[in-house]
Amino acid sequence: MPGPFRRLEVILAAVIALFLQAPDTLAPAAVYAVKALPVVRATEAVKVDTLVSAPAQVADILRTFTGVQVKDYGGAGGLKTVNVRSLGSEHVGIFLDGIQVDNAQNMQVDLGRFSTDGLGSVSLYNAQKTSRLQTAKEYASGAAVHLESAVPEISGGRARLRGGSLGTVNPSVLWDQRLSRRLMLRTSADFLYSAGRYPYPYFDTTLVRENGDIRSLRLEAQLFGRVRGGSWQVRVYGYGSERGFPGPVIRRLSFPFSAERQADQDLFVQGGWTQEWTGRYTAAVRFKYANNYTHYNTHPEKNPMALPYNLHYRQQSGYFSLAQSLVLAGPWSVDLSTDIQHNALDSDVGQFVTPRRTTFTGALASRVVWQKFRAAAHIVYQGAWDTFDTPQAGGWSRSNTYRGSWMPSLSLFWAPLPWLEADAFVKRSYRLPSFNDLYYSLMGNANLVPEAALQAGADVRLAFRPGTWQLDLRISPYYNRVSNKIVAIPTLSQFRWTMLNVGLVDITGADVKASASWHSGPWRASWTLRYTFQQALDQTTPGSQTWGNQIPYIPRHSGSVTVGFGWKDLAFTWDSSFTGARWSRTANTPDYYLAPWSLSSAAVQYTLPFSERGARRAAAGRALLLGVTIDNVFNTPYQIVQGYPMPGLNAQLSATFRW
Repeated sequence: MPGPFRRLEVILAAVIALFLQAPDTLAPAAVYAVKALPVVRATEAVKVDTLVSAPAQVADILRTFTGVQVKDYGGAGGLKTVNVRSLGSEHVGIFLDGIQVDNAQNMQVDLGRFSTDGLGSVSLYNAQKTSRLQTAKEYASGAAVHLESAVPEISGGRARLRGGSLGTVNPSVLWDQRLSRRLMLRTSADFLYSAGRYPYPYFDTTLVRENGDIRSLRLEAQLFGRVRGGSWQVRVYGYGSERGFPGPVIRRLSFPFSAERQADQDLFVQGGWTQEWTGRYTAAVRFKYANNYTHYNTHPEKNPMALPYNLHYRQQSGYFSLAQSLVLAGPWSVDLSTDIQHNALDSDVGQFVTPRRTTFTGALASRVVWQKFRAAAHIVYQGAWDTFDTPQAGGWSRSNTYRGSWMPSLSLFWAPLPWLEADAFVKRSYRLPSFNDLYYSLMGNANLVPEAALQAGADVRLAFRPGTWQLDLRISPYYNRVSNKIVAIPTLSQFRWTMLNVGLVDITGADVKASASWHSGPWRASWTLRYTFQQALDQTTPGSQTWGNQIPYIPRHSGSVTVGFGWKDLAFTWDSSFTGARWSRTANTPDYYLAPWSLSSAAVQYTLPFSERGARRAAAGRALLLGVTIDNVFNTPYQIVQGYPMPGLNAQLSATFRW
């Protein structure tokens, strides 16, 4: 009778395994659970799947974060960059699954190119993210936005169609397929078309925004795998677009017109593998290859006032990172991360140099984590070697151009009471000059030094859970000091610039966020209040006209109120935001004054679940989601960037089928 013998064999094997492993089982479980606690929490974080009518672009999520300004040049295809606590977009690292999205040519990352499809969370760190196995570049960023993929667990998919104002049509599809017990495949595609036409006030009349159209296609594939003691993933990303630049609206032109066009083709392959080799030692390897092509054309045949430019750029980048973490004793761990990256830029522009840059970044970090007190510190060194030549000018070259800097950081956490916790940090960061800063003909300055920033801040958080309520309050004062600021000074022509290291900026501010949520049966409600005060003053030249003035595009006061209600499968969100007065130049004069504005938006979503003969289909998540989003409800005229009017009242409809 094989049955009883088989059962006896299983019982004996279990007893032997339990006897052999008993001394090592309980203690590590308790230690490692504490070890995973963060020293500094994310300043803001959202789970994408919890949002009502989740926006199509990452930039639209970041707009709601405290202390963040998203520069937007208008329309679905307008450039969108992020600025955190007045540091500038070059000091903000954008990380996709721990690997930085960068651009050595101009250091501007267009967040409009990144969809929320497949993302699990979007988080912002003003301080230093203190988790283990970070890349060295993550340690080196002044502030960081982290985009983390949602790892699929079951097969399924989603098809979505968005459309509405501005002649916008945006179909997308995402499909997850389990290939084996330890292997998952995700594929997604996203197409966007927008005419970009919208009315705007032009002094004493109304015009329609022209040349703001876009056509883009994004294709992605991700492979997720698990191995014993580790996991890995690989992503292939392809993006192509063709868009117009509507140009600034300025009084001296008889009419605002632009025929500038830009076409982009971006491809990158990235991946990572994390493995726990022993109970104390874990390592992570990450890699990336990117190939970006840009074609810029002014089309002087359509606009005789434009200078005749027909420029082509090809940028390639290779990146490799090794992060190692060792648990020395109980709550104490040490990390060593080393990154190396090579960038190359080629162009057919006359007298344009062909720069090459090799960057090494190394970080040594240590963290001690207890339940109520935690501390983390690191030291980062980043150095860059540049070489360049100008074949059109005879093939001269210059090598061994080197720029480097040290960046230390210290973070502390204390939780004296169950409902009270606080953390504080101080760090130094810097950004290298971009290829545009250094090497454009008649404008570059090969002797530029990096722009450095000293950052300090604190967070005090209070959390209460009375009954069915959840109440949270966060107060975050901060101070930033930016030196050796890289600025562009025009020469005899506005198309020829001199790049210099000048400028000292003192930034003092505070963020406040209060939120409350309630859930009882089928009913739920939430409320969030955000307020930011920023005083960012030019301290470059005492006694000058700009001394003590607010730096461009930074409002002293800004904030928002978000209210949400839900009942069963129906959800509603209302958001009102306020941006105070700003100036477009450091000279705070009436000519450069930008008036304050207030915007409101509303979103409604209804989920229609499918219950085809039982709960099995409903449990699998099969549903139809219908949504309506209305932006700028009160049709407020406003400009984020001077000369670039933003759309008025506009609406988007969405239908999503999930299986």
